[in-house]
Amino acid sequence: MSFSPVIFWWLLIPLGVAAVLVCLWFGFRGTERLAWIRRAALALLLTLTMLRPGVGGADLSAASAQLDVFFVTDTTSSVMAEDYGSGKPRLDGMKADLLAIADKLPGAHLSLIGFDQQAVVRLPLTSDQNAFENAVEVLGPEITLYSRGSSVTVAAEILRSRLQAAQKAHPERARVVFYLGDGEQTANTPAQPFDIPAGLISGGAVLGYGTAEGGRMKRNSGFGAAPGPGYIQDNSPGGQGDAISKIDEKQLGQIAGQLSVKYLHRQAGDGIDNAVAGVTGAAMKIEGNSSSRAQYELYWIFGLGVLGLAGWELFDTLRQWRQIRPVRQRSAEGRAQ
Repeated sequence: MSFSPVIFWWLLIPLGVAAVLVCLWFGFRGTERLAWIRRAALALLLTLTMLRPGVGGADLSAASAQLDVFFVTDTTSSVMAEDYGSGKPRLDGMKADLLAIADKLPGAHLSLIGFDQQAVVRLPLTSDQNAFENAVEVLGPEITLYSRGSSVTVAAEILRSRLQAAQKAHPERARVVFYLGDGEQTANTPAQPFDIPAGLISGGAVLGYGTAEGGRMKRNSGFGAAPGPGYIQDNSPGGQGDAISKIDEKQLGQIAGQLSVKYLHRQAGDGIDNAVAGVTGAAMKIEGNSSSRAQYELYWIFGLGVLGLAGWELFDTLRQWRQIRPVRQRSAEGRAQ
């Protein structure tokens, strides 16, 4: 078993032991013995929860553990274009690839940046795989009503700042960027290039989604894609019917060149090995083939105990308050007379 305490162990353990001993001391000296024993158990479980115990799991590559991986993901309306696989939206393929890449890099620190009219950090760097999976699961396109056109490089500034912060905080780690999108520039101005200083990016890939023929895009009302034939309409001069989104592989190739990574066009059923090839190898410059152990977190078990005892404590406090309140009211009325 291993531990990953949320604060310094040499501070947490003495505080936890002191809290337990104080509760037991009051319990064996006072009349509310059960209540104080319950509080001692609560303090013990809270301490164990904050120690974050776990048991070893699968071997993790030392290279993966020394990776900061930034996913820059298109969330414009075009990701709902139905030209991925058998008429599925591009977003389905993007989500599948996000999870597949993360699965290939166990122990890596992952961050998710989404962009449409502006870029937003959906998830800061974390090695919590569950948190990343949850962030990917809720990833959705912009609300159609508010769509006003977007640039494929709008995330440049926030990506650069995040890479620089990661380099400053952990210079020993390699920084990898995966850009997922269709390259469709819908802003009125040309896309500004990614201006990333040399040495900030060690590898990664630009992954392109969509077809030259393009596909129709379902509307997003804010509650998911519109049911039935609710497609975005072409409101351009001379346009009529459903709007069509097409991949721009030339634009995606330019982005790959600016980031100094490879470009890969993605289709349903493609494996992910080509995208992650070399990420934990030459880009990492880590000697040897050492490995560490992942751990299955057990703190949530003690956390459930904390919730149960805290609920019991609250219930007992409310019960005592209800019993004392009438006595206080009668006492106050007696003094008033």
